[in-house]
Amino acid sequence: MRIGLGIGIGFSQGVAASAGGPRHPRRATSPSATILFAGHSFVQTAYGAPAGEEAWPFGGVLDTDWPGTALSDYVSYGSLQDVRALNGHLRNSAYDAVIVSEFTDPTGPGFPAFDSTEGRNTLQQAYWDALDASARGAELILQDIWPPQGRDDLYGNATGFSQGLRQWLELHTGQQVWIIPAFPFVAAMRAEYGDAIYSDGLHLARPDSPYPRGMSYLVYSFLTQERCPFVRAGDETVDQMAWDTLLAHECAGMGGAVEYRSSLVGDPLPEPEPLPG
Repeated sequence: MRIGLGIGIGFSQGVAASAGGPRHPRRATSPSATILFAGHSFVQTAYGAPAGEEAWPFGGVLDTDWPGTALSDYVSYGSLQDVRALNGHLRNSAYDAVIVSEFTDPTGPGFPAFDSTEGRNTLQQAYWDALDASARGAELILQDIWPPQGRDDLYGNATGFSQGLRQWLELHTGQQVWIIPAFPFVAAMRAEYGDAIYSDGLHLARPDSPYPRGMSYLVYSFLTQERCPFVRAGDETVDQMAWDTLLAHECAGMGGAVEYRSSLVGDPLPEPEPLPG
């Protein structure tokens, strides 16, 4: 089931685990949960067809294939601040997990330092997102951006930013935060298939190709810690890449050993503001 809002231009750590307790550092999310994709197109790719992109959907399938309820707050090229300003599901609906991601110009040098005006604003907006999630007993999940065509040089900047944001949120919320490792997953697909994975040098080939569906498999398996049950025929290799990426990376919470190197230095925002109002 999908429900979307969009503009077209203490956490529970999930709601279910096996009867014997968590198998991995991160507690798994039940497939029957309500999940929210709150962000720009890279977040919406796994979802599929958010409001505002009906004519050329992003190619994912969780809007139709997630067994529970899938919600969407979409702002094209939207920052965390832009998505909050949408005043959509993030701030008004019930959900069990929300996936967010900051935006940066894909043609530029990457994310700014956290001790910049822009960086501190990201910390503040993410903190408010965390408070909104916590008020619902929900889990806040970060997602990497992935490398645009020819921009594998952004690995350190993008993953370091995700890890730094994760560390800062954990410090200020007292809760564990996990990251969907989209950057290494898309880099693995590009290593195997080349630039055919892109539709425009930025978005994954759409509307009907294995690459954006691979993001759906990645997110499904990240959430549930199980193999995806709705992999399309011919997508098996991409699904295996998604699974291997999750098992390899510590930030996914499934016991991986590969760690992102944080770009956070000190505490650029030691006293974040509480939720307005």
